Amino acid sequence: MNKKLLFMLIVAISTVPFRCAASNGQATENNPFATERGDNDTLIVNYPRKVTVITGDSLQTVRIEGRHDDYDFHYENTLQLVDSNYVSTLSLNPDRWEFSLPIGKKSDGKWNENEITTHIGVGGCTALNAQEPMDVSMNSSFEIFWTIAQWDYTRKGSRHTFSTGIGVDWRNYRMNSNHWRFEKLRDDNVAITPYPSESIRKQFSRIKVFSLQVPVLYRYRIGHGFALSAGPVLNLNMHSSLKTRYKLDGQKYKDTANDVHANPVTVDLMGIVCTPVFDIYVKYSPCNVLKTDYAPKFQSLSVGIYI
Repeated sequence: MNKKLLFMLIVAISTVPFRCAASNGQATENNPFATERGDNDTLIVNYPRKVTVITGDSLQTVRIEGRHDDYDFHYENTLQLVDSNYVSTLSLNPDRWEFSLPIGKKSDGKWNENEITTHIGVGGCTALNAQEPMDVSMNSSFEIFWTIAQWDYTRKGSRHTFSTGIGVDWRNYRMNSNHWRFEKLRDDNVAITPYPSESIRKQFSRIKVFSLQVPVLYRYRIGHGFALSAGPVLNLNMHSSLKTRYKLDGQKYKDTANDVHANPVTVDLMGIVCTPVFDIYVKYSPCNVLKTDYAPKFQSLSVGIYI
């Protein structure tokens, strides 16, 4: 039965406009890489990336992936025995939307013109160009952002992807100093002030900013799981707060305040290095995080893992 089914599959394939040339096959005399049509409208494809033949008792499938001018070219022909009849199914570069959940990487050999993905970034952040007493570093500060829905568009056969989406971002800027803290004063300004006593036990003093994010990214796929991505990220800063915790004479203290005068709109410049193992992101904001008329001046830099 297997030999008969395989023979019928070969016959079915030979009747459709497709033939896969060997890697040393000839297309034309002037262009050995060309794709040409031979006799009986046979399509000759040179240098396929992968050819798979699947054989079963009642099913035979030939699958061809990639060609010299189209990494994502896909051809598949299946011959199946159904109620003593042979049924042939042909698939050639199907266009489709795909909703990709859960979080993960898109394989190199898979092409989707339109795709919805979701991503998470976790890393450390620091304050750049801050005034002298302000000591914020990546050792104690962090960023978490979630791109809830990202639309990716990749033109057929292209290594270029354009993306946009919407997400949320949390950034914590923590002071490392044992002598200075963030404080919201009575005049509504935010300042860096000393702790009330030299004998306090500092826990932390931080400023938090929560944002809605709209990334606009371009990605170039190098191949074999490697890619580079870059673009601006628009931040709509919806909420900001201040919190300081410390102990004095064995008693716990907590100072909190909302609205520490974050700039309502800022822009990050983000770059992503994609690898087969994990992705690394870098985000730099040339904008001041807080309004300098009311609060300390500093910009943001963050580095972390992107999945």
